Amino acid sequence: MSAYNLNPLYPKPTFSASALVAGRALSITSTATTSFANTFNVSTDMLVLDVQTGNAYCTFDGTTPSSGLAHILYNGSQYTWSKAMAITAKFVATTTANSLIYASEFQT
Repeated sequence: MSAYNLNPLYPKPTFSASALVAGRALSITSTATTSFANTFNVSTDMLVLDVQTGNAYCTFDGTTPSSGLAHILYNGSQYTWSKAMAITAKFVATTTANSLIYASEFQT
């Protein structure tokens, strides 16, 4: 039997050197564009994210997010994204209050 989980419906947390890859918090302000960039483990295929405080604007096409030109990620929402989607995402908080997104890495 394979040591890998081959069913993408049941991903497992990403491991690195026999340890779980730690989750990460991304603090987002309304004055600067923020991103995860390509900081994920090489074994990561997908991420589970949740917006823990404040709403955020988000784009995936390289443009700077702003009102009317971005998706809105609402406080309390949860998402499952591919690693490629998370790498290209850019964020800006919708108000002067900061937003916080927490992400956990998974592999299929």
